[in-house]
Amino acid sequence: MSTTVGIDFQMKTLTVGSTTITLQLWDTAGQERFRSITEQYYRKADGILAMYDITQSATFTAVRGWMDSVKEKMCEGAVLMLLGNKQDLTESHSRQVSTGAGRRLAEQHQALFYECSAKTGCNMEELMTHLAGMLITQHDRQCVDALLLTEDATQRTCCT
Repeated sequence: MSTTVGIDFQMKTLTVGSTTITLQLWDTAGQERFRSITEQYYRKADGILAMYDITQSATFTAVRGWMDSVKEKMCEGAVLMLLGNKQDLTESHSRQVSTGAGRRLAEQHQALFYECSAKTGCNMEELMTHLAGMLITQHDRQCVDALLLTEDATQRTCCT
């Protein structure tokens, strides 16, 4: 992944078990000027990834606001994931956000948590596969719920 200026869109196709899923990934780089636009995206999203730079504490502060906004407006049942990025820089740059702080923020928002490197790909495949698996499970659950609702509706009679 490269640095985002503006809004970037990518498609990622993964196979989890016997199911193939295509993820539409919208990247706004957390820019405040896109907040009203991004609210429209995550309001209807099945999964949301919020990312901060582990070598820049200001990005961790900013992601807290994004997480609050996302939790307030996201769909019920959507998968939320918090990502601490730039894990590859921890030796050459000083880490400003601890893994524990990231985990605690994720727990506060009932989000999954990973540290990764978009540059080197470290943990990217794992977290995308985890996200895809969660989305498949969520979709399967919705299909079962819809089936159960349909079965219940046919068993009811009027005027008993």
